[in-house]
Amino acid sequence: MTQIMKMETNEIEVPKDMLSQVPRVKHLRVYALSKNTIALSFQPIDEWSKRALWQGEVKFQKTNGSIIVHLPPPLSSFYSITQDNITISTSQKTNTIQIDIE
Repeated sequence: MTQIMKMETNEIEVPKDMLSQVPRVKHLRVYALSKNTIALSFQPIDEWSKRALWQGEVKFQKTNGSIIVHLPPPLSSFYSITQDNITISTSQKTNTIQIDIE
């Protein structure tokens, strides 16, 4: 019998072409907006700050074609994030990232 286990991850890769730009900052603001949604921004967003269940800063690294966001292990564990249970969407207008967890 073979059992395939889905490993949780704390790294989320976002293609750079999904963003309007990648500013020269060291951290992203992360907002836990609901039990199924995490939002990320390069600058603080008051509206999200007011309704977030949790918020903080996370590190990210730039590669040639993407940014890799490093979520804190308690956050990725709470959401049980795996590479195949998330949908990443972005807003070119606000240069923000939304992660929906199934």
